[in-house]
Amino acid sequence: MGILESVKDMLGTKSSVQMVADDPQKASELLLVMRMMFADGAMSAEEIAMFKMLCSTVFKIPEADVPEVIAFLKDYGYETSGEQLAAMFEDMDGGRKRDLLVNLISMARADSRMHEAEVDMIARVAKVLGYDPDEVRGWL
Repeated sequence: MGILESVKDMLGTKSSVQMVADDPQKASELLLVMRMMFADGAMSAEEIAMFKMLCSTVFKIPEADVPEVIAFLKDYGYETSGEQLAAMFEDMDGGRKRDLLVNLISMARADSRMHEAEVDMIARVAKVLGYDPDEVRGWL
């Protein structure tokens, strides 16, 4: 590849923050997952590792970009409720909704303790997504 093509590729490539900013559903899902890290009142090393893993495997965000994405999400999510974020998914297909719940459950389980605040958050999001909260509690 020549220099001109390399420069063209670099200029056409969006940063991870730009990709998240350009996709409100992705931003909402990431913010919900990030909020799950704090739902029990403490953030553990296991939860941080799970967030990084979800960023890299599910959202295709390189680990080196995660701190910048977190900074963006803090600004994006200021004064936004979990229910408002989950509402971004009301019209999405069932698979994506289920993936969101699975990601939230994975984050809640990351520290090997399922706290009542985490269960409540998952149930509230499940309800907004059209799932029966009691059924989803059964998944836990």
